[in-house]
Amino acid sequence: MESGDHPTDLSSRLRKIEEALAGISSNLAALAQAYNQGLRDVLFSQVAYLGDHRALTYLRPGLKVFVDTRSVDIGTHLLLGGQWEPDYMTAFLNLLKPGDKVLDVGANHGVYALLAAQKVGPTGHVYAFEPSRNFCELMRASVSVNGFDQHVTVVNAAVADQAYETELLADLHWSGGGYLAGDRSETPVSVSGLAREKVRCIRLDEYFADPAETINAVKMDVEGAEGLVLKGMAGLIDRSPSLKMMMEFSPLMLARFACDATFVHGFLESRAFMCWTIRPDGSLVPASWGPLLSDAKGLQNIVVSRQGLR
Repeated sequence: MESGDHPTDLSSRLRKIEEALAGISSNLAALAQAYNQGLRDVLFSQVAYLGDHRALTYLRPGLKVFVDTRSVDIGTHLLLGGQWEPDYMTAFLNLLKPGDKVLDVGANHGVYALLAAQKVGPTGHVYAFEPSRNFCELMRASVSVNGFDQHVTVVNAAVADQAYETELLADLHWSGGGYLAGDRSETPVSVSGLAREKVRCIRLDEYFADPAETINAVKMDVEGAEGLVLKGMAGLIDRSPSLKMMMEFSPLMLARFACDATFVHGFLESRAFMCWTIRPDGSLVPASWGPLLSDAKGLQNIVVSRQGLR
């Protein structure tokens, strides 16, 4: 101790030194985290362009995925970072376990289907339903290159409440916004460069006609046709007691069909489904239907289940 130093002065200096060291340590940890994040972004942004608007890249867990390079929403995120909707993806994968039977309704590039296939493993099975022929071709290639042919089935069809033909309207640059022609006034998701493709619709109660067949989980993102899907799989839902679903809920888009937001609410509530919203980290928050229904322009993914979830 220097001459004249009081023990309390020395303690104060030591505390300041400790605080400075803690600050340095915290800054180094933040730099290391930023470096690791940047490194992951680089590693999962390796892209092989294959021509004809198609490329091959990696998803964050190391799976390969074929991408339409015209897509500036989903495609851009896959090509430059290898992930899409990490919050919703985390929530959905937390619903799954090895051996589960999973439906991806409105599969698009097939990201959810691929990661679900990895999670449920070879004893489980994933059915991916997508009306766009282009995305089905990309998905089938992704399924094969990852060795998932035996436990992923890609179905080129839209899902609705009955079997019929209709049109899929889509903007090639905004691949996540394709939607079926509605039976009420149209509410376009995008306004420029809409292309129309004739597609067939199927009922899941017909596709899974075996009365002994059940499912464990559903991811549904069909831009307002969610009510049609639920109506067309009522039997399958009723005989699947452990079913958990993550679905997009938008009163505005649901309003394009007779099976609107009020129908969806009544359908699920009458079957004792509870509802959760999803935090940015993928965890779940118990929710009530009132605020969801009253937010006319709201759009978010929700999780519904008859069992309690965390």
